Amino acid sequence: MVLSQTPLTATAAPTQDALDLRYPPGSRVVLAVPPFRTSDVRLLSKGLLAAGEPIVAPDGRRVFFTGKAEAHSSWQIYQAGENGRPEGVTAMPGGAMNPAIIANGDLVFSSPVPKAGETWKTDRPAALHAKPISGLPRRLTFGTAAAVEATVLDDGRILFVSARPMTNRSAPPELGLFTINNDGTEFTAFALDRDGAPQVRRPRALLGGRVAFVAAADDRAGEARAEVVRTARPFASRATLFSFSVGGCESIEPERDGTLLACLETRGLLGRTMRGAFAVFRLGPDAAVPGAPVFFDPAWNNLDATPVVARPRPMGHVSAMKPAAKFGTILCLDANFTRWGQADARSAKAEKVRVIGEVKAGQTRVLGEVGLQADGSFMAEVPPEVPLGFEALDAQGAVVRRLPPAVWVRPGENRSCIGCHQPYNRSPRNIRPLAASQPATRLEIPAAATRQASR
Repeated sequence: MVLSQTPLTATAAPTQDALDLRYPPGSRVVLAVPPFRTSDVRLLSKGLLAAGEPIVAPDGRRVFFTGKAEAHSSWQIYQAGENGRPEGVTAMPGGAMNPAIIANGDLVFSSPVPKAGETWKTDRPAALHAKPISGLPRRLTFGTAAAVEATVLDDGRILFVSARPMTNRSAPPELGLFTINNDGTEFTAFALDRDGAPQVRRPRALLGGRVAFVAAADDRAGEARAEVVRTARPFASRATLFSFSVGGCESIEPERDGTLLACLETRGLLGRTMRGAFAVFRLGPDAAVPGAPVFFDPAWNNLDATPVVARPRPMGHVSAMKPAAKFGTILCLDANFTRWGQADARSAKAEKVRVIGEVKAGQTRVLGEVGLQADGSFMAEVPPEVPLGFEALDAQGAVVRRLPPAVWVRPGENRSCIGCHQPYNRSPRNIRPLAASQPATRLEIPAAATRQASR
């Protein structure tokens, strides 16, 4: 297995970005082989100041991780080299982190690396990018909140952590799990709806149709817990993953036989004397007690552990995106179909929808208004790769429901949704919306806003 380790006596790095806190100087990525003796580990991050976040490619032969060469350099993605020296894969301005591998073998990562405590507050949020190992990167997400901690589901979708739109940046973020296709289309909420912890990280797909993640009230070591949702009802199935009590959990990684590799703090485990250190445990899906650690080194915290095995590649996705297209299309089935209760005054019937675009960080412009058909549907052509928001307006023009800029379309993407603040885990009726029979209303960014944004 591949591990990331941080020394128990480590001191924080001077630059203090988000990864400096988790992987201080001296942190390393190592390969451990059975019988997992601490004296037999092989260093994979030789020559780097710090390293962490290891992943293993589906072929089981390549290891990627995030590393930092010098104190004032940026974090980038590296591949473990055959000669013991890591090979740089990315050279992103502002750094790169959170590697994952999609169906065609491209690397997915987040960039830039945010400063400590600014992941959800910066005007330059981290976005997901995809990159062939020896090619140029392409951006996949265009929201107003950071997109971090990506992993790839068996069906090929990219699952990641992001925040719901916030009007008050001083308030704690409302984190959730979201998905996109591997071309950045169909941005969709997946799990955690205003019940997300202030810290959510390391989502991983498990066998049996479950997704595990680490959640915490803050980013202090030893305070995180392992949780899980079921993919059949992700918004209604949030639960604790382990039935036993632990002091903290740093990561969960599935193995092919259904067991889990979990990095747990030994302080909270009954009968353990290894206080304050994180060890690697192999757990069955219904384990009542953690048992003995499979790997423990009293000089190191083990924060990430992943098996070095080949596994099936995730499914691919045939992209319908048209890179040269100057618009994408949004089809709403019913803007009056809402999760808000009918007794709520905000559920008043809408007559039209105002579309808003964030043309620059913190600067929005009205792109136009679209009338609703008798069934509440509307269809519009909108600028691609621009954060879009929607305001449902009543007959007097008053806003009855509002979604701040948060979603986007890719060039040529045809996107549909059930309605404004749609209910989750529901399928729409199989009825052709009236708006689909009408020409789409074309909305554009005002010319003055375009000139201002380009300055």
